[in-house]
Amino acid sequence: MRVPYLLALLMALLLIMPSFSAISQPVPGGSFESAGEVRLEVGRTAFVNNSLSQLEDHYYMLSGAGAGHELSLSVSISSQQGGMVMVSLFTEKKAKVLDEKFVLRDGELRTIPLSWLTKEGGKFYLKISAVGGSHRYNISATLLDRRDAGGKEAGSSIEDATYVGLASYGVELSFSGYLAASGAGDDFVDFYVFGTMLKRSEAVSVEVLPSADMSLEASLHLPDGFMVTRNSSASPGKAFTLTLKGDIAGNETFYLRVSNMDGHGGGGKYSVRILAYNLTVTKPSVPISPVDKELARRLIIISVAVIAGMTILALVLRRRRASAEEWYGAYGY
Repeated sequence: MRVPYLLALLMALLLIMPSFSAISQPVPGGSFESAGEVRLEVGRTAFVNNSLSQLEDHYYMLSGAGAGHELSLSVSISSQQGGMVMVSLFTEKKAKVLDEKFVLRDGELRTIPLSWLTKEGGKFYLKISAVGGSHRYNISATLLDRRDAGGKEAGSSIEDATYVGLASYGVELSFSGYLAASGAGDDFVDFYVFGTMLKRSEAVSVEVLPSADMSLEASLHLPDGFMVTRNSSASPGKAFTLTLKGDIAGNETFYLRVSNMDGHGGGGKYSVRILAYNLTVTKPSVPISPVDKELARRLIIISVAVIAGMTILALVLRRRRASAEEWYGAYGY
């Protein structure tokens, strides 16, 4: 009677073993070389929790990030006994990119959000250190897909530019990209390449629209790197346009460079629209804001009033002159 019972127990253990392995915690190391690995996947959050004592360092290696992925971290630390705590993030080459130092009182809780948008991908190292006291911490980590046009990460040079298509009359190319803010990544420049098949009577416009709190600059280049034209945001969130005429763009390849000035223009998503049109027929329409319409209406009214006033003044002066001539003529002058 015991054999079936033992078999059933064995089967139950086999079934729940994968669950145990899925929730098993990585063992932190005391250095980069011995760091415990936390494997990350896009869209899935990994959780780690542990305790930390005075003069103790915990290292974790965060793997799985590819080019154009943003590492999003949240480290919550609760202090059982007060003291200083340090949280640092390093790249695969051991370069420190983020560093937080703070003092916790007994029973205090602090949550530190960290993020980094990587241009090349690779591993990261997370270090949590206790200078004094004893603490417990919880880590949640995930990867966000911030790749550019067509699900590819646009390169930072002409040689690594991402192809977005052929700009021809009647065909519109549209795509989006993503750049990091200063101190939140190393992705500050995107290069795209497109072809043109334009006649002399045609042109192509490249419209760049940054997110609301973002300022960008963009330029168009020939394959040898020579810059043809450039433009930039007049204010955060303001769209701008680059234009190529057919006598320049015909049967050529052009490179579009989009930059947020080393992150100082802010980070986030932007969109690009490339449209070819006929110079003799139509041009891309630019919406007129209600403020611009009202200003134009007032200027027209003012212009009409000024012209009317000048006409009346001229008539008055002419009438006075005629009257003066009649007066002087009557006295023989």
